Amino acid sequence: MFTIKRELPEDILGVAVSGKVTGADYDRLNPLMEQHKEKYGKIKLLVDIEEFKWPTAKAMWEDLKMGFRYLGTIKAMAVISDKDWIENVSESVGAIIPKLKVKGFETDERSEAIDWLKKF
Repeated sequence: MFTIKRELPEDILGVAVSGKVTGADYDRLNPLMEQHKEKYGKIKLLVDIEEFKWPTAKAMWEDLKMGFRYLGTIKAMAVISDKDWIENVSESVGAIIPKLKVKGFETDERSEAIDWLKKF
């Protein structure tokens, strides 16, 4: 499930992830991504993974489609997690996608993640 984080700087879109993510979650997130893109011309995304469960197949498909849809628009993504492998995978994705900056942060480094996103 996605929950939008509201206590962030206006130009940072924050999403908390908890439990199982479904395609319906992306149906709710995509309009917010589009609004953010229209308002700021780029997306700085904070993804706070509070609890990880493998997403449904539809959710993985929607995630892939969203990645292609916003390729070049998402400028930076900070991933907060207590799982090192999630941070490593996230940073690896950022390393292979041109012009996308991705950095992983521990759960107690939330303010550092926000400060990092402010640079973009």
